[in-house]
Amino acid sequence: MYDHFWNVLFTGIAIIIPVVITLYIAQMAVSLIRQALDPFISVLRYFNLIRPFERVELFGLLIELNLFSFVIEFLTELIALLILFGIVMVVGAVGHNRYGEQIIDFIDLTIASIPGVGTVYKSFRRMGDVMLDNEAENFQDIKLVECLGEEMYVLGFETSAAPTSVETSADHEEMMTLFVPMAPNPVTGGFLTYVPRDRVFDIDMSIEDGVRSILTSGVATGKGAAAKDPLSMDDIQNVASVDQLQNAFGFTPDERESDESDE
Repeated sequence: MYDHFWNVLFTGIAIIIPVVITLYIAQMAVSLIRQALDPFISVLRYFNLIRPFERVELFGLLIELNLFSFVIEFLTELIALLILFGIVMVVGAVGHNRYGEQIIDFIDLTIASIPGVGTVYKSFRRMGDVMLDNEAENFQDIKLVECLGEEMYVLGFETSAAPTSVETSADHEEMMTLFVPMAPNPVTGGFLTYVPRDRVFDIDMSIEDGVRSILTSGVATGKGAAAKDPLSMDDIQNVASVDQLQNAFGFTPDERESDESDE
């Protein structure tokens, strides 16, 4: 009961904090743009460019109801929000460009080199990289590789063709670059390997099923595996431990021990 209370508490904190930080940063950004627009609004007032709008019946009614200033503030906030959205879209478009990536890398290096500020910036930058990263999409295919002895095979994810320098040094005409992950966490452990293509076997398995098999040590994809609810790649990316993964599949430690004893 005590452990469950703290688990629920920390789960709530983990969910709320990113939302609060995001809203706080968005509010700061909108306020910053709004403050930048204040001189522009003052110039419009100085040259009486807003007065023609005040003559419109609708705006006249708002003035009588003392709501005109609130409307101006609302429009200013709306314009600031649209400008912020435009800035985000422009930065995103630049980030997808090869030369834009170089500019962003230079900005990253410059800000990261500032004492104190750089540490905070790098932390948020890593968070952004994690949000944009999708490991499964970086894999081209899943293969079966003979490893650690005859008639023993491991799953490997094809990432690209092997560099020419590797093929030349290994004296093989055609090789593949494979990432061979370690169970049960393929993210933190594995081997980057260069394997001759004739020693790599095709397998009728999707990349998602391969990841599930590794994360569950074969439980989720073995023969006679229970027909549990399918686990999406989003679920896989959100799993922090094997226990959570087993719960997501509906397995309990007792069920797993029972399955292993039956085998």
